[in-house]
Amino acid sequence: MAWLRLYVRSRRLPVAIVLSLTAVVLSWAGWSMFSDAPEINRGLAVFTVLAALAPMISTLGGDDDSLESGTALLWPPRRALHLLTIAVVAAVPLLASRATGASFGSAEDMLRAVAGLTGLIGLGAALLGTRMAWQLPICWTVLQLIIGGASSPGWRESLFWLVEPAESEVAATTAAVLLATGLLTYAWRVGPRRVPAEAALGQ
Repeated sequence: MAWLRLYVRSRRLPVAIVLSLTAVVLSWAGWSMFSDAPEINRGLAVFTVLAALAPMISTLGGDDDSLESGTALLWPPRRALHLLTIAVVAAVPLLASRATGASFGSAEDMLRAVAGLTGLIGLGAALLGTRMAWQLPICWTVLQLIIGGASSPGWRESLFWLVEPAESEVAATTAAVLLATGLLTYAWRVGPRRVPAEAALGQ
């Protein structure tokens, strides 16, 4: 347990979790104040998922990359668990909104969005590093909201999985594949190596 406490503090997880929850609460409160609709706008709901995940991206990397590669600890399962924890932290308040007067959408929609975007964050962290990991999920989200429609038949249903109807099995499968791919890739690798001084400047 001492290792876990040290890990949580070194990755600044408490602060990231507070920021994540704050983003969801502010979005929910803003909609509740200015709209009587029981379900929050789809675009705002998707961006709220992104806002809930974004503060925790920086926690995916430590201050010194060489420490993780030089230790005897098994880092791959720990990295995978860390990424899954991020998904759970983001999903809980989004799903809890269904018990209130302003819901972010169906459970299927929210779980699909959290899973797919978490997978993209994992891929971004593994391929680009934690400082640039935000680019992949944000670019994909913006493109889907601009180009994607209410229903995109055929291969487009998989490409625009984020904005497909909740009952779309293809979209759900795509999100699950992205999550699995992100988990495996991030567990195996955490972006380009940085020297400690460079990592400190990025904090």
